[in-house]
Amino acid sequence: GGGGRCCSMDDTAVTVTFFEIYGGRIQDLLNDRRRLKLLEDGRGEVVVTGLEEFEAHDVESFHKLVDEGNRKRTTHMTEANDTSSRSHAICQILLRDRNTSRLKGKLSLVDLAGSER
Repeated sequence: GGGGRCCSMDDTAVTVTFFEIYGGRIQDLLNDRRRLKLLEDGRGEVVVTGLEEFEAHDVESFHKLVDEGNRKRTTHMTEANDTSSRSHAICQILLRDRNTSRLKGKLSLVDLAGSER
């Protein structure tokens, strides 16, 4: 067997990215709302360039990153809500090999903008 290492996170880094798409602009919510660009790589996959990854060392630091990103989202008051989200937001949780930085897995959580009419 694998000596119980199948579930060890010692060699895996958990990082988080959080960005929003609003009014045709893409902004990094964890890096001072820095403007980002979408590009297509050689394999035809869409890549967000300039997006910074932040390591979540534990559950508490993960929650802090998500809370920070949510606070920085573009919101406006509407008839239905005091703070209605006007942007599409994407929070990605990435698992990387600590030794090679190779991506082992990625979970993308997407919150689409509300539309009250």
